[in-house]
Amino acid sequence: MSQHWLDRYASGFHAWQDTNSNGRRVFRRRIGVVESAFHTDGTDYEGRADVNAFLILDARSTLSAESLRERVLLAWASLRLQHALLLAKVECQASGDCFVIEPPVDYPEALATAGNQLVFIDDHYLDADAEDFYRHALNTGRVLDAEHSLSRLFILPPRFSENKTDQFQAILIAAHEITDGLAMYNWQQHFMRLLNASNGDLQTSIEQNRLPERLWACLPPAQEDLYPPVAGNVARQRWYWAIVRILRHVRKPLPQGLTNPLRRDQRYDTATEMPPNYAAILNYSPNRKPPLNTFFVGLTLPQTASHRLQQLVRDANASVGAGCFALVGLAMMELYEKQHPSVPLADRKPFVAAFPLNPRPFFGYNGPADSCMLAFSDGIVMPFLSSSLPVEGRFRLLAKIAHRQLRIYQKRLRDPELNLGMSSHNPARMIATNYIAAVERAETKLPPERRTGMNPQGAYPATYNFGSATCGVSSVGSVKDLLSPGMFDLSKEPENGLVADYRSLRSVVRARDNEFLVGSAGDNTGIHFFVSYDGNAVPEEKAQEWKAKMEVLLEPGERSRL
Repeated sequence: MSQHWLDRYASGFHAWQDTNSNGRRVFRRRIGVVESAFHTDGTDYEGRADVNAFLILDARSTLSAESLRERVLLAWASLRLQHALLLAKVECQASGDCFVIEPPVDYPEALATAGNQLVFIDDHYLDADAEDFYRHALNTGRVLDAEHSLSRLFILPPRFSENKTDQFQAILIAAHEITDGLAMYNWQQHFMRLLNASNGDLQTSIEQNRLPERLWACLPPAQEDLYPPVAGNVARQRWYWAIVRILRHVRKPLPQGLTNPLRRDQRYDTATEMPPNYAAILNYSPNRKPPLNTFFVGLTLPQTASHRLQQLVRDANASVGAGCFALVGLAMMELYEKQHPSVPLADRKPFVAAFPLNPRPFFGYNGPADSCMLAFSDGIVMPFLSSSLPVEGRFRLLAKIAHRQLRIYQKRLRDPELNLGMSSHNPARMIATNYIAAVERAETKLPPERRTGMNPQGAYPATYNFGSATCGVSSVGSVKDLLSPGMFDLSKEPENGLVADYRSLRSVVRARDNEFLVGSAGDNTGIHFFVSYDGNAVPEEKAQEWKAKMEVLLEPGERSRL
């Protein structure tokens, strides 16, 4: 029986099922609409969009090497049981792909299944370099096997010396269909806390949280099942969806943004192969080579620039997040101007930033960020401003513009049912349009031979300006309450044999064609930017040029002449 495109909207279609398989309880639910697009990314495009989170902790340890491994295994096992999608694998069924979670039958099985998805790199490479391994993990065959697990943890070789502070480095790779930026920060702070716990507390946690009833209580829903129903009878609901589709058809698209000035004139067709430095752990087979290279660049604004950004956004009555958008826009404009100095100002296109949304407030979800819940905006548009103008004036103006546009997406839905608002940024209309867009996105991501022909718009295609964005920008805001240096005291003797305190976290995804994705976050040490980008389209030296521009734009030497 064919599926209608509305069957998965606010219908419980993706509800968890408590089933029995070979005498043991197994939890299953269909993968959601938004989740399914990311699932296709990962399974059909060699790990595309998989999230790669690199956590660095400052640590002091009195544990032996073997005891430290035991602590890591216990912490990882406990983390998986308290964030259930870390236990998930995918099962293909005729009715659609499902998440499958098998509660461990006893304590030894909980440890064994966690150990299967835990790799101590020094089992194979005693002197592995963390940065080099991270680069290879992004550019070899997919690390995950969805039929067995959608997450995997790598521990870099520890370099502890007795009672001296050193670094603990871990790389968690997770399929995007089980996590987003907020969930990843949530998981990483919990992992840090678990590492600081005693073995006894961790063992108790595992015994308690492995119970099926405990796992069942923390299973995260698909976002489509949380959407509010459309108000009224069936006829009124049909009318509602007809209007939404026509509004998508007649809307005015965003203007074409300026082309990312970092891109090559001619994009490389294939990815550059990595030398097989970690062949015992990663897959270097030619038939598993990703379709493109994903590279990373990151920066922390100098203290003077961070303070200046915060002062300028206060002056502009804007948020720090809007300031991050403005700074990225300024950098791209100046680099474009340098590359194309002869283009008249009137002919210069605006900076357009595509960005993902946290949809949880739209439908009143107050649960923990423990899964992938995302929506997508049309984008933020900022006018091109010449570098001949004072930098402070340019920044304040762009921050105001970004803040005004970002605020539109922060409205909450007040009614438990959807009543169509005419504004394109009405929360009810955004929920409906994002649902339709997600259905379309999930369909177009599928290889041609697997597409179903599902077309919500029918004879009235939505009006888009595909490829209009200069780059992607997102901000998770301040994470200082989740992860900040100083949460654990390194000056004290390790109470449980190990004390580990936060130093840094970078979280990037395997990129799609032409992507340059800028993420930002703030903590008590400053404002951080981390970028994953298509290395086939953007040379690494150009990404470094962008980094250098970001670092100096708000430095005192760039002070406004006003």
